[in-house]
Amino acid sequence: MQTIPFGTAFGYLFVLTLLTAFNWGLEAFKWKQLTFHLQPLSFKAAYAAILTGQAVSFSSINRVGESIGKSMLLSDGNRLKGVVLSFVASASQLLVTLLVGLIAVIWMYPSLHLQLQAQLQLSELVLSAFYGALFFLVGLFITCYIAIPFFANKLSKIPFFYRYAYLLASIQTLPKHLLLQLVLVSGARYLVFLLQYLLIFKLCGVCIDAPTLMALTAILFLILAIIPTLTLAELGIRGKVSLILFGMYSANKMGILAAAGGIWLLNLIIPACLGGLILLRLQYFRKRS
Repeated sequence: MQTIPFGTAFGYLFVLTLLTAFNWGLEAFKWKQLTFHLQPLSFKAAYAAILTGQAVSFSSINRVGESIGKSMLLSDGNRLKGVVLSFVASASQLLVTLLVGLIAVIWMYPSLHLQLQAQLQLSELVLSAFYGALFFLVGLFITCYIAIPFFANKLSKIPFFYRYAYLLASIQTLPKHLLLQLVLVSGARYLVFLLQYLLIFKLCGVCIDAPTLMALTAILFLILAIIPTLTLAELGIRGKVSLILFGMYSANKMGILAAAGGIWLLNLIIPACLGGLILLRLQYFRKRS
């Protein structure tokens, strides 16, 4: 395990922190674009909404509470509509995660297949079923994402959903170019995540070549997106899966766990704490009013 000088380590941490801020800035841009016709927000307000979303999602499964948190800064009449729009933003990020994860699985297939069989004692049939289900899931999700306005329009005509038609109206008119823009920005966020992993593994002394590391990271994201977890419990699962994947190519287990914990802290815990402060401030001023 190589030792990195203090000055270099500090530089790595500084860049990682900047990348975290830039990452949530991209998500704020997505939220600003989505809510433009519902309730125009400044970039600052959109960024604050993203942080509050992280705070609320802290105790929800797979961070689904993020949609509620982001909408809390909207006006009273727009919050439920904002929750619906937020799911579109989350869907664009999930689409990129699934698609890039599938590409990584295909690229790593020869070595990954044998390693998984050896480490997890999985049969050929089970692995084949997993790969087939993954292909189907990605294809289905891409189709559903492209057709979001179409499905919203059809749902609004079903009697059971009549009472919720006003909520579906916010996504019935989403233009195709906006859906594409959301995917492109989500792709940019994904590149930031990959760059963060490259830097933090370097910082923690885990020596894996960059293409393999990025492919394994993409597979890690894919697994974390599929497995239901709470944010607090995610650290243990992230660490376990990281050891299985990255441990195939590096014996530095402590470095792998430190990298997984560092990313969890930078990208989830610190933003959630900042969002919590914004929520406390918001509640304070509402009580004063």
